[in-house]
Amino acid sequence: MVKLVIMLLVLAGLMITAPMLANNQGFVYIDTGSHVIQLSLVSMIIILILVYLAVYLLFAVIGRIAGVRKGLVNWYGSSRTEKSKKILENAISKYIEGDYAAAAALAEKGRKWSDVQYVNLILGVVSNYKSGNIAESTRLFNEAQKVLNGHAQAVSILRVKMYLEAGENEKAMNIITSLRRTAKPTKMISSLYYKCLERLGRYSEIMENRKEFLGNGLLDEKSYRRYVSEKIVDEIKVANDRYIVDKMYAELPDDICDGIDVSNAFALAYNRFGEEGKAEKIIMRNLKSTVDSSRIYSNLSQWNTSNHKITEYLEKKLRKDEAENLNNADLMAALANMYMNRNEYEKAVDLYEKLVSRAPCSDYFSRLAQCYQRLGGYQKAAMYYKQAQNDD
Repeated sequence: MVKLVIMLLVLAGLMITAPMLANNQGFVYIDTGSHVIQLSLVSMIIILILVYLAVYLLFAVIGRIAGVRKGLVNWYGSSRTEKSKKILENAISKYIEGDYAAAAALAEKGRKWSDVQYVNLILGVVSNYKSGNIAESTRLFNEAQKVLNGHAQAVSILRVKMYLEAGENEKAMNIITSLRRTAKPTKMISSLYYKCLERLGRYSEIMENRKEFLGNGLLDEKSYRRYVSEKIVDEIKVANDRYIVDKMYAELPDDICDGIDVSNAFALAYNRFGEEGKAEKIIMRNLKSTVDSSRIYSNLSQWNTSNHKITEYLEKKLRKDEAENLNNADLMAALANMYMNRNEYEKAVDLYEKLVSRAPCSDYFSRLAQCYQRLGGYQKAAMYYKQAQNDD
């Protein structure tokens, strides 16, 4: 408003002084048909300024009477802005619901009067991209770059989000890595970096930066350990190269490696690669340091190992539990499996007989049948195989 008044005053001054400097006052003739009005140029300019002021005051008075403090002109503009905000809110709701085409249409509809046009543009870019309208998404992205000119970080973040939406995770990672080197650290950048690492399965880097992720509320300590452990266990299970397992075991933090599920997975992998000494070392450490060993026993009950040291430890533990009248089915199943792997079928039968009487299940019946078959007790083997089938 102030700029407009200054411009009008400058213009009026030029129009007044120009004729005076030319020694010609200047006149304005207005012919209405029945009347001719003759005014000096100065008088005409003064009248126009007064008319402008009168109209402005009229709008202001009407605005106050209508209860709009800033006047009618501002009320009109603000009312359109409020309407555009509601449209933007609806667009965001549609996006959350998965109706991307509707979200794109609403974002475009409310953009003209929006006081946050860049938000409408970004929503339009992503919504069109997800709805398959790549051409419109590209057009809006180019427009967003112009609107955000001088805001390279915002444009880069938008590109990362687009690549993540499209599943182009490597491209997203390249941009966010560059941002982390050059831009001021923010929660948004940290969040996108975490998402890229997660998508690419780079869990070692998640662990390296866990203080940052914990600090930004992307993880809490408990969920971090559970999440990372689950992912690492999955990777260890499918690893078919001992070098990869060795590298993971050496590089992972101790608090992750020492977790029961992760260490069990490492032990199982080493056992699979024939590294029984390493597997034994991990299992024995877990057995001696863990109060609740049920998950270790459950793991051992499925192992193809006959390790003497582990077998002796389980035997001592079982004798102690029986002396205390403790019924630990997981421990019995683990030891029975060890006996089977050592071809000590009589001892295995004794334990599996106890297990099927206390906690019958198809796996115990099947293993008991296998033991009797190896011992030549084919009639009992057939009976237990039948029970295993019935229990499925």
